Amino acid sequence: MSNNAPPSIFDCGYYLFEDFLTNDSVADAAVGKNRWEIDAISSGADTLSYETAGGETLLRMTGGGAGDGDGTALSLKDDSVTVSNAGGYFRTRVRIPNIAGNALAGNNFRIGLTDVVTSSEPAVGIWIDCDAGVLSLDCASANGDLTEPVSIGDTSVLTSGTTMILGTTYNMEVVWHGNNGNADPGPDTVELFVNGIPAAKIENALIDSAETMDPKITHWGDTGGASTLELDVFGYELKSHLAR
Repeated sequence: MSNNAPPSIFDCGYYLFEDFLTNDSVADAAVGKNRWEIDAISSGADTLSYETAGGETLLRMTGGGAGDGDGTALSLKDDSVTVSNAGGYFRTRVRIPNIAGNALAGNNFRIGLTDVVTSSEPAVGIWIDCDAGVLSLDCASANGDLTEPVSIGDTSVLTSGTTMILGTTYNMEVVWHGNNGNADPGPDTVELFVNGIPAAKIENALIDSAETMDPKITHWGDTGGASTLELDVFGYELKSHLAR
């Protein structure tokens, strides 16, 4: 590349953008323009549908209703992504819709980078965790796991500064940067922003650039019984730079 040319997406190592604007059907086990793979969690998968709202396209994930713990994990190529001291980010736009029968209680999701297609805690990854609307930021590694609960001062954005509001759409961004000094250097800092507001920060992160994971959108219910809880995902963006 010429020194005068603008940066290319190929300089970053990995770049992904998904807005669910596609002519393809979710019925063929491939979702969105990137053809995310569908894995059922437990015995009842979500029903997936493309919707529109306010001129935007979105993916609606509706719980299968078969039983407690049922849901769906959407993922791309296994072990395809690493995070490093060169930095990176992922972004998502989500909503727990305020429609009849939906609720925060029992409505759970993980969005980001993980290594599992179940509701079990990932062994490796960086992700946004939602447990009945309560948000946290997680960074898991073979070197040790770190979790930071979300806390912001603006209670009009999150109830008590911690919990999503039914029917509210959220722009969430996770960024990683710095050097944790591992033999395979990873970031030392991971931060979450909710609607542009600093919401959680993990310092002294332990993940390294030899650990692999893949893009993941996971939704499930744990109401203690059958559930048709819903999550709207408007999009997902990822940029992960190669280790320096």
